[in-house]
Amino acid sequence: MSRRLAPLCILVVLLAGCVPPEPELDLSRPYDEETVMGEIQGRGDIVIGIADDAYPLGYVDQNDEAQGFTADLGRYLAQTLGVEPRFITGSSAQLLELPQDGGADIVFPALTMTESVVRKHQFTDPYFVSHQRLLTRRGSDVQTVEELEGKICSFADEETQVDVDELNEVIEVSEGDPFACLAMLKDRKATAVTGSDFLLAGLALTEPGRYQVVGDQLTTEGIGAVIERGAAAWTDYVNGVFFLAEQEGVWQRAFDDSIGRGLDEQVEPPAITAEEAAALYPAGV
Repeated sequence: MSRRLAPLCILVVLLAGCVPPEPELDLSRPYDEETVMGEIQGRGDIVIGIADDAYPLGYVDQNDEAQGFTADLGRYLAQTLGVEPRFITGSSAQLLELPQDGGADIVFPALTMTESVVRKHQFTDPYFVSHQRLLTRRGSDVQTVEELEGKICSFADEETQVDVDELNEVIEVSEGDPFACLAMLKDRKATAVTGSDFLLAGLALTEPGRYQVVGDQLTTEGIGAVIERGAAAWTDYVNGVFFLAEQEGVWQRAFDDSIGRGLDEQVEPPAITAEEAAALYPAGV
């Protein structure tokens, strides 16, 4: 049984008055107004925060429409509740505080789920698992860190990154934001860029066919949504919706239409819980 399915079954039983669920889960129904789900249904809309610094995980297009992987998941969540999605945007750091302040019902920050951050904020199970990898010019012979030479530009998270110069002593690493690193690669001032693969995919999409994401998965990092602390039933509900999104192909279509366009390989939905993701990066280590 999926690790998401167990809490979902408990939630459905409790909210249905201890009536066992049907074999096919259906979360699209009215909920008690005392629950977060019922409150959202009573309003008729759900406020969803997506990061504006995480293309193509989420972004706003030229028509001010929310797009990307997280926007598609947010629309599916709204559809399941039978309400309209209302999107707001901000940096990942700004989004983190919104659920607790009442500024959003759910937010999708592009933030690795470490033990320290999970202690401070209420995360769902990961809806995506990212990895630190490499971006090179398409056609390059470089496929691994061991094959690198010269200067490498990194925008990897300082708390979770693998220092590539410790794996390959002949390279020199400089740091920058993703687009500064891309400029170095474009101008041949760097032979590769390293960072989270979903952001590398976004960089590759700026000039399709020119760059490629390669190399081993140097890290494993859970990326989850954040809701109000203590809202256990709401957490279980969102986890259940993510599970249904996987089962119904919504997750795969959302991925293929966004991050997947910048990667050359198939990616499976995540299969770890919030606790397991946090345990990959214990506090104080």
